[in-house]
Amino acid sequence: MADATALPPYSNKSSTYLAPVVTLGVIALALVVTRIYTRLTRTGRLHADDWLIVVAEPLSLTGIGIAIAAVASGWGKPAAYFTPNELVNTIRLNFVLQTVWIVTFCLVRLSVACSLLRFETDKLWRWPLYFIMVLQVLISSSYFIMQFAQCRPISANWDNVPGAKCWDLGPTITYGYVIAGVYITMDLVLSLMPIRLTRTLHRSTSEKILIGVLMALGLSATAIACAKLKTFAHFGEGDIMQATIVPSIYTKVEEQVGIIASSLPCLKGPVENLLKKLGLLKEHQLTRPSFVGEFSMPRMMEDTERGSGDDTLNGKAKARVDSVAVALGNKGSNSTLQAQDSNTQLAA
Repeated sequence: MADATALPPYSNKSSTYLAPVVTLGVIALALVVTRIYTRLTRTGRLHADDWLIVVAEPLSLTGIGIAIAAVASGWGKPAAYFTPNELVNTIRLNFVLQTVWIVTFCLVRLSVACSLLRFETDKLWRWPLYFIMVLQVLISSSYFIMQFAQCRPISANWDNVPGAKCWDLGPTITYGYVIAGVYITMDLVLSLMPIRLTRTLHRSTSEKILIGVLMALGLSATAIACAKLKTFAHFGEGDIMQATIVPSIYTKVEEQVGIIASSLPCLKGPVENLLKKLGLLKEHQLTRPSFVGEFSMPRMMEDTERGSGDDTLNGKAKARVDSVAVALGNKGSNSTLQAQDSNTQLAA
């Protein structure tokens, strides 16, 4: 009876974790499936960023499954209510959850960077993205090594092992602060880079809205990273089964926001069709090659007629405006070919 009165008040914070994580997990899964279906039906193949998400999404779902298993084992309630075996099992599940997240988050960040690579070819655009990708791989690799090297034997990460040796937490926390700052900077760069797409090329209204949403999601990931940074000050404090809930939420949600942001462009076509049916988007506001407005059909017909006979005119009159412009090499067509390429890629 004395033991019962010594127990802290019972509470369970697991719903705080599961509610946002499961909700965002369902949204992310739906978007990834739509993304892959859209890509395959329109282009018949997947790009590097698609393959990265194809691997990352099952890992993300695996992480949710591990978290649910940890909650079923008691994660979220005070440690005083655990049996020794339950405590060991729950901490071990959290260790596995962290390991899966390290790999998943790396793949998500690489996918976002790869998707941006396709929009421009100049070095000022591509080299910063290459740098971010290499840096992300190095950081994730360092975390993966630390995960398995910080305690000897490894089981000391979740169990009391006589004679076990573990690293001092001080340098680990300092390293976490530094990497958190790097992640915040990377999130800002990735979220603000699409501004250039709206400044350098003609974009439809729907594309501008989409780019704005992507930037907002990127800035949301930055805000989440900043909030996660604050939890470092209390690392190792409080009840281990409850104090780890909030940092784990920030960590998982940051990953899921990345998956959602990288998969949103697949909704561009369906959203345009819906807005068009509702009368909220006119035909001239839809995506078109950025140089279409620079030519008039009568002018092009005259040029074609002077350069070739009636037979050629009949054949080319049936061609798309953008195809004629490229084939004839009219003034301005070469300078806008790259713009057409970028528009086509974003539409896909």
